[in-house]
Amino acid sequence: MTARIEAGWGERGFVEAGASLTAYQRAGRAGAPVAILLHGSPESADALAAIAKRLARRFDVIGLDTPGNGLSAPLTAPDPESADYARHLHAFMDVMRVERAALYGFHTGAGTAMSFALSFPERASALALDGYAVWTKQERADFLAHYLVTYAPAWDGSHLASIWARLEEQRLFFPWYDRRIAARMALPVPPLELRLRRLRDWLTAGDGYLAPYRAAIRRQGEIGPDRVEVPTLIGAMEKDPLAAHLGRLGAVSPAVTIERWSEREAALDRLAGFLFEHPGEPARGLPQPAQPPAFAERPEDLPWQPDGHGGFLLQIWQALRQDAVARAVDDADLAARLDPERLHAQLVAQVAAHTGLGQA
Repeated sequence: MTARIEAGWGERGFVEAGASLTAYQRAGRAGAPVAILLHGSPESADALAAIAKRLARRFDVIGLDTPGNGLSAPLTAPDPESADYARHLHAFMDVMRVERAALYGFHTGAGTAMSFALSFPERASALALDGYAVWTKQERADFLAHYLVTYAPAWDGSHLASIWARLEEQRLFFPWYDRRIAARMALPVPPLELRLRRLRDWLTAGDGYLAPYRAAIRRQGEIGPDRVEVPTLIGAMEKDPLAAHLGRLGAVSPAVTIERWSEREAALDRLAGFLFEHPGEPARGLPQPAQPPAFAERPEDLPWQPDGHGGFLLQIWQALRQDAVARAVDDADLAARLDPERLHAQLVAQVAAHTGLGQA
């Protein structure tokens, strides 16, 4: 098996925005009104392909990797809130020379889009929010205590099994650590290509995924829909865990429309159509590009035979260790080459190369 995923849906670029290196993808019609897309956590702009392709028919579409996710550097603030990510989006739009844009947000991205519209209403022409979180006080405390986990690299590669299992559990239960029938999600098994992309996004983000997730959990979702001024569509798929949150919104502003959807393609068409009705403005020029981040060097000819249980990660790990042992010239060099952090960085580079972020 030589499973791959699409290498993104648009042209990749990098800019310095708010003192943070920010990765983005761009597609669609040059000179058309801009639509900016915000993904959920812990993913990247690659997750936005379906909506991006629809919007690209009429818009200049830009999807960014949230700071700390994908290939974007974390924010410099030590413990950022949702408002910090909104300010980063403002800085990103300035760098991209976008004065006013239509915004699409999925889950975490939806919260950021709402925070942005509250702080900078003049910069948003409309919001299309695809799953919007309104946590209870109990859920917030529970999630902050249990949801956010990290797995330090271990010499034997056992952390890789934990990472794979964590990602698999998230498609079975919500929240992922609540293994009860009540938390079970009746979702079909996604194709291997999608699971590999999610694995890649987790690996490339590393511990950087924690901050945007933490900010999203702390955010009070009931604040915003009651007062937002720009045209706003808030909806969720019936099987989305956040569909239940629509009933928690209470009174909403006249600018807000709330919907529930049963069919995904129709939902995406509706979200795109809503933004088509409320376009922003074209960009005023091109941004000043920045250098992309570099991945660790990796040996050539490593195994790449993805499977549905994650065992291939241990194959890569063992090959990396064998190569390290073979290349070492003395004990100090051997210890350095076998450092789990170094091996993990090489494994991340291998996965990235085969999933659209490098040369395979």
